[in-house]
Amino acid sequence: MIKHIFFDLDSTLTPSRAQMLPEHVPIFERVCGERDVIVVTGGAVDQIRAQIPLPNSGNYYMLSQQGNHAVGKDGTLLWHETVSARQEQAVRAFADVLTSDLGLPVKDKTDLFENRGSQLAYSTLGFHESNEKKYAYDPDQAKRRGLLARHADELKKLRDIGIEAMPAGTTTIDFILAGKNKGRNIARLMEDRGWKKEECLYIGDALFPGGNDESVIGVIPTHAVKDPSETFDFIQRELLSS
Repeated sequence: MIKHIFFDLDSTLTPSRAQMLPEHVPIFERVCGERDVIVVTGGAVDQIRAQIPLPNSGNYYMLSQQGNHAVGKDGTLLWHETVSARQEQAVRAFADVLTSDLGLPVKDKTDLFENRGSQLAYSTLGFHESNEKKYAYDPDQAKRRGLLARHADELKKLRDIGIEAMPAGTTTIDFILAGKNKGRNIARLMEDRGWKKEECLYIGDALFPGGNDESVIGVIPTHAVKDPSETFDFIQRELLSS
């Protein structure tokens, strides 16, 4: 029996950086009442709370920033690993290189970079650009993969100081602590809680090769979805008691 359900956030539980759809809220609340629910995302804790209109405390665990900032269901801090000032400075400089390479028109250049504490994030269009433009920009991540491939030497230098990069979400490149990805931190939570692999399930929209959910494959069973509608259809069909 599945007792512990791990969910990606953007494009899995909610639209990209947007609040959970009203019709999905009671379904989510119900599954939180029946199972352990864990939200796993590259976003920060505040972003999870903004997108899910249901209090964290008593309802679900938060593994934010690829799980490097972990908060228990009761609201207690489980762990919080942070990037250093040196790492941030190096990634900011690299982000400027990417912006120059792309040469894209953007609404607000101050909206392209975020230090979330445990990871750094760069958006090619801006984090608060319209979802219509964001979803159309790079649906298969080919543009961002090509962008990173053009800067392999710079990426190696970042790796040397403990940072690795990956496409995420709709327009984002996440810069995370090397090796400390979703899969690694899910395994850490399972060990901390004493959970069994066969009683866990991960649901996400980026389980494909190179996606930011791929690291979960092999850690626990997974189920791929395309969007929140698929997620909540699956929840109702397979995970809720009749």
